[in-house]
Formats: sequence, structure tokens, C-alpha cells
Amino acid sequence: MRTPFVGVGLAALIVGGAAAADAQGWVTDARRIGMGGLGLDQSSLRRYNAAYRAVPARSGQHGQPKLTIPIPLGLIQFFHDHPLSNISNDPAFNHDSAGFNPVELLNTFLNPPLFLEVKKAPTPTNDVVFGIGKDSLRVNLGQTAKLVPEDQFGIGGSSRPLDAGFAIKGVRIGVMGWLHEDVGFTVGDTLLGFLRDSQPARPRTRYNILGDGTIETGFAPSVGYAGRIVGDSATALYLGGALHYYVGLAYGHVTGDGGFTTGDSIFTGPTPVKPDARALTSYSKFGNSVGHGFGGDVGLALVTGPIELGIGVNDIGATITWPDTRRDSAFYRDSTAAHNGPPVRYSTPVLPNHIETKTKLPVSYLVNLAYTVGKTTLGADVLNNGRGTTVHVGGEQRVGVIVLRGGVARDQRKRLELGWGGGLRFGGLGLDVGFWTHTNSLSNQRGITMATSLSIY
Repeated sequence: MRTPFVGVGLAALIVGGAAAADAQGWVTDARRIGMGGLGLDQSSLRRYNAAYRAVPARSGQHGQPKLTIPIPLGLIQFFHDHPLSNISNDPAFNHDSAGFNPVELLNTFLNPPLFLEVKKAPTPTNDVVFGIGKDSLRVNLGQTAKLVPEDQFGIGGSSRPLDAGFAIKGVRIGVMGWLHEDVGFTVGDTLLGFLRDSQPARPRTRYNILGDGTIETGFAPSVGYAGRIVGDSATALYLGGALHYYVGLAYGHVTGDGGFTTGDSIFTGPTPVKPDARALTSYSKFGNSVGHGFGGDVGLALVTGPIELGIGVNDIGATITWPDTRRDSAFYRDSTAAHNGPPVRYSTPVLPNHIETKTKLPVSYLVNLAYTVGKTTLGADVLNNGRGTTVHVGGEQRVGVIVLRGGVARDQRKRLELGWGGGLRFGGLGLDVGFWTHTNSLSNQRGITMATSLSIY
């Protein structure tokens, strides 16, 4: 009987934790990590602001690296502790081992060991209490219960993994690859009460999780312009924009509801629990008819002396029409779930197919501010990539070949995280170290990650 409750509860924690990881973002540049996730280089700003294709690099910055290579000290440590030759017998991955800890495994998933965890958040393993009676079940997750979200939680966003092209006198022709994913889950009220509030399990009660997910991808031929509208090299206003023709290669959307219903009693009887699930999917596979739509980006950047201000908005009006999508539905429940009729185990009701579906890419935006004087650079930004807003504030101070960095960020869950670090630069090579606090684990306490990278200038 405990298996359905604990299994569904662990699923809630997994996706909730994954949402935390996504909120932090995945950055491999130790320079940026040292500034609390703040990106000051033009290449990162161009992603969200088309005007930055025309803005020259700030003279106060001593160049941006041509290539940054992460140094995976965390992987070296990880494979030292978990050698591949013994991976099948490793207690961390073998669920048959007495030392197997699913929470620790989940923390490894939430914090991929590319970098070193110099301070691991404690794993909450000893504060879970089960109360079991003749026909009753109650669980107290202790501090872990606070991680079970009360509202909808999810992961996702909008990204552009490809952006290639060429420009002539400010006019740019190119093609970009685009990807949009959005997954959301909601824990049902009864399951929420059981996991978060330690309410006892009730007979003839349904416990469930609701899910909703979308993924779509494609490419977009683009034409745009970026240039200096007024001013000179000291004070200038830059404008930029781009028009995209979105070609959709594949699309999928699913809504689902899964859980179980307790029987007339919690433990006794032939069927204490009756699992059930239902899902509705809509999709267009690779190779099917392509989607299409139009959208655009706009941006401006103001540079006046040591101050730089930018505002960029992407994917305005980007609605994708998928002319030929298929819809499927599925329903499952335990074969004993029907009390007054024939048992139903699995069915796939027939739905109309070859229908037109419209999706909308989320509008993303970036507002950034930078101040550079002498060997000091300070900056801040507000970023929304389609799944919540993050705020970064940071800076760096150069002293000869040494660079000192620091920053603070507020993630999508409104948690504050700190970053600090430094680096050395000798000619065309730079070695950087960054430290970053995080709450990407099943614990209410922060961990600290150390990132290292090599930069080639």
C-alpha cells in the first residue's frame, strides 16, 4: 500500500526539484558564475537584443574570450567515487543495494557533476516517519515536506540553439534554430495534504497529479537590421530588429491525470488501491507537414560614456500553425475499478485527426544595464525566457593580471543566490574560478558549487 503513495510523492519531488534546477539555469562559464550569472559580453546580449549586433565592445573591458572551455573537475571526482567498472554494483545506482538512496540519486540529477560541489546540501534521509495502524497510514516527511509545491510547478522556456548568418552594412540574413518546451505539474489537493500536511490516508479517496507539457522545434529564415541611429562613438543610440519566418519541424502536446483511488479500507480487502490514468495528446511528427508562422524581435541599446542600457524583446507575435496534427487519447484504470459493470483496463477512444493546431511561442525579454570606468565593470539585468523572471547584479574589478568578481541573483522562485570568484590572464590565455550558491537539491539548505574554465582570447 505504501508504494503508490511514496511513488507518486517521489515523482512530485523529482519534478519540483527539476523546476528548481531549471530556474537556476545551466552556465558553464566560470567568469559568469563568479558574477552571479550576469552576462556582460556582447555574444550573450545579442541572443535577446538585436541592437547589440551593432554595438562595439566596451573599451573598458580588456577583450572578451573567443572560446571558453569548462574544466570538469567534478566529473573527475565523480568517476573516482563511482568507477565505471563497478557501476552496476554501485550502491548509488543499484536499487537492490541496501545503501541505495533515491534522494541522493535525485540530487545528483539536479546537480550534474561537471563542477565540484565544495559544500553539498545535506540529504534529508532520516526525518521521514511512517505511522501504520491496523487500517491506517500516515507519513511525515519532516523538512522535505516543504519541497512539495502547493501551486503549479514546471520547467521549460524558449531557446535558440542555432543562429547563423552574415551582415552587409547592418542588414543581416540568416537562419536560426528554435526550441520551445514547457512542462507543468500540479499535485492534487488530497495528495498534497497527505505529503505536505501529514494528513492520514483516507478510504474511497483519489490521490493524483495533473500534468501538461508542450515541446516544439524548428528553424526560421530571418532578415534583420542593426545599426547606430544617432550619435558618435562616445554617445550613441543603436536600434535593431529582425523578422522571422518560423518553420515548425515537430510538435507535441500532452495533458494527463494520473493517480490511484483507495478502496473501502486502506490495507484490508482484495484491492486496497486502484490505479488510473488518462491522457490526451496532440502532435505532428518529424517528416509530417511542417508548421509555419511569422514573428519578430526588436531591441535598442543606448551607450553614453561609461553607461550602457539595453532593452530587447524576442518572438513577438510568433504563432505557429500546424496544418496536420494527430490527436490520441488513452484511459487506464485497474481491472477491478468498475463496481457495477464490466472491468475496464485500457482504452483508446477515437478522436478526429488531421486537424489544424495553433501554438504560440512565449515572448522573452532582457533589460540590461552596465557601467564601466577604468578597470571596474558593474552590471545588472532582468531576464525572462518564457518561464519566469530572473534578476542578476554583479561586477568585476581588474588589478593587473588578476580579476576579482562578485554578484547576486534572484531566481524564478524569488530565492537569492550568491556568486563570487576571480581569474588570471596571461596574454591569450585566462584561467577563471567561480563559486555559486544554489538550492538545486532536496534540502532547504544551500550548497556551493565551484566552477573552473579556461578562456582563449
